[in-house]
Amino acid sequence: MRRRLLVALEALAVPTLLLVVGIVLAPGRASLVAHIYVVVVGGGVLFALAVRLARSLHAQRASPFELGLVPHRETAVRIQQLEQLEREVTLGSQSAWDLHARLAPTLRQTAAALLSTRRGIDLEREPGRAADVLGHEVWELIRPDRSAPDDRHQPGVDLARLDRTLDTLERL
Repeated sequence: MRRRLLVALEALAVPTLLLVVGIVLAPGRASLVAHIYVVVVGGGVLFALAVRLARSLHAQRASPFELGLVPHRETAVRIQQLEQLEREVTLGSQSAWDLHARLAPTLRQTAAALLSTRRGIDLEREPGRAADVLGHEVWELIRPDRSAPDDRHQPGVDLARLDRTLDTLERL
């Protein structure tokens, strides 16, 4: 506190000295010299307050709310299996070969697990029952004896059909 007072007095020393010199040299203009003094001192005070305010704003820490909005690295980590499924869906919708080699086996595994646990049906041993439960459209996509496409570059499964297939599997 004492240091700040000394700094303020030192800052006022020069304008005050100029005020005294101005009044002594031009006593008829004392009012003008006093006005200039008030403007200079007021400007210095405003400048000091602005600097102090700027420093105090930069020194503030973020509020708990603002800290909650900052994404954490833990949430940014993607699950590897999810990324693999996204690739399979993307590739399986673009080419018939990727549908046959990548996406259909994943859908088949999923369907086999769901049929086994929820309906007691073995996909490999009871394909007729599995086909009845799943329906023709889904069965044609996931059946174990599905043949490879003649043209590997044909479009794969359209996303609407894939959505219907997933809806059917979810309803099991």
